[in-house]
Amino acid sequence: MNTNEGSLLRGTICDNQFRLFAADTTAIVQYVRDTHDLYPLPSILMGRIITAAALMSGELKIPHSEITIRIDAEGALRGGIAIATIEGHLRGYAFEPKLWLEDSRDNLEVGKNLGKGTLTVIKQSGLKSPYQGSIALVDGEIATDLAHYYLQSEQIHSVVNLGVMIDPEARIRAAGGIMIQELPNADIRISKKIEANLAKTPNVSDLMDMGLSITDILHKFILKDVDWEITKSTPLSFACNCSKERFAKALLLLGSQELSQMQDGIEPICHYCNKSYPFSKEEISELIRSLDKK
Repeated sequence: MNTNEGSLLRGTICDNQFRLFAADTTAIVQYVRDTHDLYPLPSILMGRIITAAALMSGELKIPHSEITIRIDAEGALRGGIAIATIEGHLRGYAFEPKLWLEDSRDNLEVGKNLGKGTLTVIKQSGLKSPYQGSIALVDGEIATDLAHYYLQSEQIHSVVNLGVMIDPEARIRAAGGIMIQELPNADIRISKKIEANLAKTPNVSDLMDMGLSITDILHKFILKDVDWEITKSTPLSFACNCSKERFAKALLLLGSQELSQMQDGIEPICHYCNKSYPFSKEEISELIRSLDKK
């Protein structure tokens, strides 16, 4: 795999009684960490949110659709945002990228340092108005919150395992996740079997760091002695849709008066990929002229 790629697996369990989504996002989380120079705690948070968005994108069906996960919280970590498209393109950023806490143990505690807050999911297909749902955070550890979102908003019983392992040099040793959703015809005995397997399963990132693939983890732990199959595999990658044209359109929304205060030129930076787009004095003047013509 290249340095900016991962994979999303979709599958079924026991003749379509359950839906299965599994993702390896190690290289993508490393790319996000490096792009934004994230400190350890924001790195772990973003790894979980990005992986969660990747898993949720598996349910998208309409071309060019995308799903957004946003965490807004009262604690020092504050939250972050991640977006995944049906094509497997991921992007996101943390609200507090340089957060460092005095107690070194706190720099691994996502839920504790998010505190009270909300998880918001936005689904956009381009064919109709976006769907938006929001719940209060259960524990801020993201996996539990995502499972609770599906139960509250869509009445789907889900189990979610998200993991991010980071070393002292800020290298992402492993990042990935698994989500299993129970469908209406599911056999309760199989549900209990999967839940029992999960209870015995170490965190997915620990197993990945030991050299196991996502498929290995499913076969040897979570879906041990259960009939299942992978039906589709989609490449994942970090990809931002920013451009100078998009920034120009955004600047036009400010109006002539505010643009006139930027006559020396500006250089906005994309929140998602940190790329800058310089606008010279002449380009700002041209934007103002285009507004005055209307």
